Amino acid sequence: MARRKSAAKKQERLHREIVGPTPEQHRRANYELSDIVDIEPGKVAVRIGKAYRREPYFEELARREATGIGADDLRCLRFYRNRFEAAQRSPVRSVLNRDAGGKGDGPMLAALISSSDHRFLEHGIGAAVHTLRAIALEDKSYAQVAMDRWGSREQHWIVKGEEKVKIVPKSGKHPGIVRDEFLQALARLTERTLPYIRTG
Repeated sequence: MARRKSAAKKQERLHREIVGPTPEQHRRANYELSDIVDIEPGKVAVRIGKAYRREPYFEELARREATGIGADDLRCLRFYRNRFEAAQRSPVRSVLNRDAGGKGDGPMLAALISSSDHRFLEHGIGAAVHTLRAIALEDKSYAQVAMDRWGSREQHWIVKGEEKVKIVPKSGKHPGIVRDEFLQALARLTERTLPYIRTG
């Protein structure tokens, strides 16, 4: 009994010591406290700690009504995002990356990255792949992608006698165009990814 209480207190202390997202980060995205797991081929996964993880923006999109993201689409987005994150943590990539102090050359690194799983899943998506990456991998909203592409403007309004200013897309139609591109790219991603999830 005493051991359990001691373990519980230790766990509580660790939770307090973990640095969480700032209030500004919380306003922009959802975060969850999750385990950090070290996985080596042929060995048992070992939990080495905890950290706050930003929830992908597409999870928020999928919770909204009439977003056009179905259950299979969501599973494929998660698989795609996980493959991308795994490629970013690749030990081989770290060794070859000159920017991180590695000794490899640029062309070799480019070839390695282009052959990674998430790039393979993008095959056949076409020009809309840039929109897919921005939303599924970079967590940008439709409005943010629209402003990156076509520019922005200031929107002014009065609240209780106080003027408010917000930066919005140049046209109200632009986020809708981005949404359509994303759903088109997602349909192709799901078509290509789903067989790997079902048979893997």
